[in-house]
Amino acid sequence: MSSSERPQAGITLKQSRDAPVRRRFHPWIYSQAIAGASTGASPAELLPVRSADGTVIGWGIYSPDSLIAVRMVSFSSEKPAADWIYHRIRSALSLRERLSLDSNAFRLVNAEGDFLPGCIIDVYGDTIVISPHVRGIEASMDDIVSCLGALFPGMRIYLKRDEHFARVEHLVLPAGYLSGTGDGTATIQEGGVRIIVDFARGQKTGFYLDQRANRTHIAGLCRGRTLLNLFSYTGAVALRAAAAGALKVTSVDSSRAALDLATASAGLNDAFAGETLSWVQADVFSFLENPGAWDVVVADPPPFARRRVELEGALKGYLSLFQQCVRILNPGGVAFLFSCSGAVDRPTFQQVVAEAARRSGRAVRFLRELHADADHPVSATHPEGEYLKGWMIYAD
Repeated sequence: MSSSERPQAGITLKQSRDAPVRRRFHPWIYSQAIAGASTGASPAELLPVRSADGTVIGWGIYSPDSLIAVRMVSFSSEKPAADWIYHRIRSALSLRERLSLDSNAFRLVNAEGDFLPGCIIDVYGDTIVISPHVRGIEASMDDIVSCLGALFPGMRIYLKRDEHFARVEHLVLPAGYLSGTGDGTATIQEGGVRIIVDFARGQKTGFYLDQRANRTHIAGLCRGRTLLNLFSYTGAVALRAAAAGALKVTSVDSSRAALDLATASAGLNDAFAGETLSWVQADVFSFLENPGAWDVVVADPPPFARRRVELEGALKGYLSLFQQCVRILNPGGVAFLFSCSGAVDRPTFQQVVAEAARRSGRAVRFLRELHADADHPVSATHPEGEYLKGWMIYAD
């Protein structure tokens, strides 16, 4: 057989493990389902994924050292066109253009939710931040930057290295500007409020865009009321509430750097009365030992469980936190309770909130189930993409 006749390097699935891929079109193939990878199978290129009989059932990005061994890009036997990344980013932008978001900051590409697995792209005013999570995306960085340059001429482009994925995937590109220069920050607008985003040093890509719609709900309830904002990070909830006419807003976070950035953002908004906003550097659980009483409480903690083995401890943590949040509400108070732990599903989360309400001794009603904003789409075949869960509750 000549070299031109040899089958292309690729991934072969174990006997009968191709059925879920064919039937469900789920984009993740776990390592246990892989029979083997041919010599030359590179994580830096799209590879054919074959059933045990050799039939090509799709194309994907290979991650040999990850539990998620393949992230599917196509479920066709034909290899995606060379410009497939451009078309998917362009499609993602078209969706965002229809959402009428009240902000100049938004998630442009939400990985599997935009059929571009392992890729996060966020827009912050005049800057685009790319966070690659797999080698196949990192290897395509030139194509991604070229595409973004065509769609957003003149914008700065920054690569944000996620150290967790860098270790798992052996990513090599350093964080830094790929186009333009700057100090690693941008100033955005959301709901008429100016906010500084530190994408170079901040968590994730620097800001929690997924909570935009929830911040709007919270702000709408805060006029003339008091707000306690727990795990406040850089204070976006507090700033939106103050702009909406909150009587008093106290934000609690353990990070001095985050609170300093929040204070700087507040200084950009002249309409805020200085006495309305206060920033407390403290461990939230310690603060809750003597918290006072509040009309509105927001608790958006970091993930207590990233893996299933951490689930039991995480649920205990949520239960303790939410029970305290309900107890400190004034009569007729509202709490916004969240989890971004992927290992905690929605039914389990609701059960925890309900149990916390029961243990609080208060009469509690569920008002609204909360989600990430619309610029964080979830693929119908990838429900795992919905990581943010929340409930708005009312206590008599």
